[in-house]
Amino acid sequence: MRVLFLYPESYLNIGIPGGISIMSAILKQKGHKVDLFDTTFIKTKNIFFGEENRVHGGTGLSDKGGVSVYKKTEYTIEDLVRDDPVVNCENAFQEKIDSFKPDIIAVSCMTSTFDFACKLIRSAKHKAIVIVGGVHATIAFNDCLNQDCIDFAFIGEADLTMLDFVESLEKNLDHKKIHGLAYKDSNGKIIVNPVHKRIDLDSLPCPDWGLFDSRHLFRPFDGKIYKGSFYSQSRGCPMQCSYCVDPTEAQLTGGAAGYFRVQKPEVTLSHLKELKEKYGTTWYKFSDDTFLLPKVEHLQKLSDGFKKLGIQFACSVMINTVTKEKIEMAKEMGCVSMSVGIEAGNPEIRKSLNRKYSDEKLEQGLKWMNDAGIRVATFNIIGCPGETRENVFETIELNRKLNVKACNVYIMFPYPGTPIQIKSKMPIRDKNGNLYQVANAKDFRLSKMEPDVLDGLEKTFNVYLNLPKSLWPIIELAERKENWRDILYHIKEFSIEYIGNEYKFLNIPQTDRTLLNQDFIPENLYNIYKNCKKNYKNIIISSINKFLLEDKRCLQKNSILIEKAKVAAIPRQISI
Repeated sequence: MRVLFLYPESYLNIGIPGGISIMSAILKQKGHKVDLFDTTFIKTKNIFFGEENRVHGGTGLSDKGGVSVYKKTEYTIEDLVRDDPVVNCENAFQEKIDSFKPDIIAVSCMTSTFDFACKLIRSAKHKAIVIVGGVHATIAFNDCLNQDCIDFAFIGEADLTMLDFVESLEKNLDHKKIHGLAYKDSNGKIIVNPVHKRIDLDSLPCPDWGLFDSRHLFRPFDGKIYKGSFYSQSRGCPMQCSYCVDPTEAQLTGGAAGYFRVQKPEVTLSHLKELKEKYGTTWYKFSDDTFLLPKVEHLQKLSDGFKKLGIQFACSVMINTVTKEKIEMAKEMGCVSMSVGIEAGNPEIRKSLNRKYSDEKLEQGLKWMNDAGIRVATFNIIGCPGETRENVFETIELNRKLNVKACNVYIMFPYPGTPIQIKSKMPIRDKNGNLYQVANAKDFRLSKMEPDVLDGLEKTFNVYLNLPKSLWPIIELAERKENWRDILYHIKEFSIEYIGNEYKFLNIPQTDRTLLNQDFIPENLYNIYKNCKKNYKNIIISSINKFLLEDKRCLQKNSILIEKAKVAAIPRQISI
C-alpha cells in the first residue's frame, strides 16, 4: 500500500514528530511505500517585522510562548529558508498527491492544526482513504468524524494499529474491526471500537528521521548550533493537571494505571546510536513529560550509554521527581538544560491548577540544577482563572528569585479534553465553525485581565525577567501594541545584549547629552529614546538615566573614555 503522511505544521515550527517517524519505520519494515507532505518548510509568503507570525497551519510561532530571549547564533532557521521559493500550499499538496498516488492519506496533528489539515484535504483531488490520528483524534474523535473530508479516526496510540489498518485494506479484510478505530456507519452513527492495548515501547523500531527535511535537525543552543531533534523514552504522565489533556487521554485509553511507561535503556541507547550514525545528531530533546521519574538504576544504565555516545540533551522534569542524586547523574550523562513547570507564582493559583508543590521545593530543586551547571528554563501560564496583573508579577518575581534565565510563557488556553475545558463546558469551535486557536486564548477572559494586557505581558515576560527594575517603566510601555515596533523590538534586543554581556555602545550627539547623563549609552536604549512618542519621553529618559547610573558596564565604559579624554587633553612636554 502507498501511505502519504500529512504533517500540517506551522511554518518553521521545527522538530521531527515521534508518531509519524515511528509509524513510517514500521510500515517500511513491512514493505509499504511511505511518503510525506510536511508544511513546516512550505513558504507561502515572505515575513517582515510587524506582520503576524502565522503563515499557515494552526497558530504558528505563537505556540512557542511569546517573545523569547536567547543568545544569537551564527545563522538562524530563517537563514536556511531564505532562498526557498514562495509557493501555494494547496498546489504543492496536489502535486505531491499526483506524483505519489496514495491509497491512504494519514493525518497526524494537534488541535491547533486540525482545521488546516482539513482545508488542505478538501482542496485536493484524490481517491485515497483519509484517516486522522494524534491528540485531537483521541480526545475529539466526534469532531474529526463530523468533517466531510475525514473517513476514520484513531483513538489512542496508533503505532501498531496503523499497520493493521493498512494491511487489512491491502488484503481486503474487514478493516472496520481494527482496535481504536472510530468511523461513521452507513446511517451516520459514530462507531467506536475498543482501544488497542498500550504499546510496549521496547517493541518499537528506531524512528525514521530520513522521511523529513534535514532542516528539522537544526538545533541552536546557548549560541551554538547542533544537529538533533525530539526523542521520547517514555509515554504518559501520572499528574492530573487541570490544563493538560493527559488525565482525559488516560481515561479514554484504559485508565490511569499503566498509562506511564518507560522504554528499556538498552532500546533507547540502540535507537540513539542509530540516529547519531545515520544523521550525525549529537543533541537531543527528550519529549518525555518527566525524564527523571524512572528509578535511579534506570538512569544509571542510560548514563553509562550516553557517555559512550558523547551526546548532549535537554529534558523536562517535574519538580516532585527531582533529587540531588538524579540531578548530578543527569549532568554526568550529558544533560545541559532542564525545563520545569512553575506555571504560577501564586501558591493558590498553582494549587487550583492541581500543581501541588511549594516554592521551597522549587527553590531547592532549581538550586541543585544551577549548582550542577545545568541551564534551567521554566514553563509558566498567565491568564489563569481569577488571576490578576499583580499575580503575573508574582510569577515573574519567583522566576527571578530562582535565577531562571529563560521562560516559556503561555496564556491559559482550554484545550479540548482538558479538565478545565470539560468542567467549564467551553465549546471547542466558534460560531463560524472553526476550532478555537491558541491565538484566541486571551479572548476567553478566564482571568481578571483584559485581552490586550495579557497579550502584552506574554510578549514582555522574559524581558521583565532579565532586565533590572530601573528599566521596567520602559518594558511596561513595550507591553502596548502601539509600541511593539519602536520600543518592544529594541528593549528585547537590548535584553539579549544584557544577558550576553555584549553591549553595542553609541557615542550620542551633543544635543542629547543634556537629557541623558552619559556620553556613551547602549545603542538599543538610545533608539528607544529617539523613536518613542513625545508623551513617553520623560518616562524613558528617567528610566534610562537610572539604569546608566547603576549599570557597571555603562559606568566603566564612560569612566574609561573620560579618563582617556583627560589624558589626551594634557599638554605634552617637548624635550629640547
